[in-house]
Amino acid sequence: MDDVQPVAKPTPDEIEAIVIDLDGTLLNSEHVMTDRTRDTIRRAIDAGKRIILATGKTRASAESVIAALNLSTPGVFVQGMVIFNADGSIRHQQMVDVQAARRVIQYAENSGCEVLAYSGNRLIARHDGEPFEMLTDYHEPAVEAVGPLVNKLGQIPIHKFIIFGSPRKLKALRWQLNQQVGDAVSFTTTALSDQLEILPKGGSKGSGLRVLLRELNIHPNHVIAIGDALNDAEMLKLVRLGVAMGNAAEGLKKVADVITSSNDEDGVAEVIEQYVLGEEPGAQADEDEETTAEAPAADATTPDSETTESDES
Repeated sequence: MDDVQPVAKPTPDEIEAIVIDLDGTLLNSEHVMTDRTRDTIRRAIDAGKRIILATGKTRASAESVIAALNLSTPGVFVQGMVIFNADGSIRHQQMVDVQAARRVIQYAENSGCEVLAYSGNRLIARHDGEPFEMLTDYHEPAVEAVGPLVNKLGQIPIHKFIIFGSPRKLKALRWQLNQQVGDAVSFTTTALSDQLEILPKGGSKGSGLRVLLRELNIHPNHVIAIGDALNDAEMLKLVRLGVAMGNAAEGLKKVADVITSSNDEDGVAEVIEQYVLGEEPGAQADEDEETTAEAPAADATTPDSETTESDES
């Protein structure tokens, strides 16, 4: 784990909450949370720390993680535009202005781009299928085909847009929208050159996190945030210890206080072990392996082994 900023590192007692991005951070390259990461987070929860998920995606995409960790703290979703309570109800939301949304849709469609709108846990578009099918790889819900999106404006809240198109078209569209509705929307840089995210003005994961921490009465100086992409920059800069994954974008590493291992090397677990649990990173995992190796193999013919087999089925 590398220090990149001269900051005073927090002690475990000072940390009240850990904010964790999902893809590229909590989840490995197979979109899975490893056993070590899961167990380390559970130990942090047992120690009284709050775990806050912060993702650009819907809460629906994180349901398996929420269930696996039995999370009871609200989370920051849809790029910070929606804060969901643990029971799935909306605690806070920031929406795209209706007139600005109308122009976004019209200009994007006139440019030959595809428009996807996020409304809470719903993903809606004029049609389903390509280019939206790739979102299921990230556990997002299926896109709902609703016909012309402009007809939905004013009926349901729009929290963000993703515009799909060629880099050339998106560059021209961004310039045009900045001229026409730049006072009402913000643009988010993504790792994919064929996508442009559009949010309400000033919206970011950081802005959503700031609202949630205030409502939970947690000062940012008592928080660690971990991420891998440029859309995590605001929340890393907001808190006491901003951590970039080893696989993070170079731009994020420049604003981080610490760089941990990659998402395929349990980087999140390392951070929690060192800064939250006060352990040497990997020590618990090594201890668990030694315990497993030392445990005598059960005789498959004994009643105990039959009971164990039955319990696991």
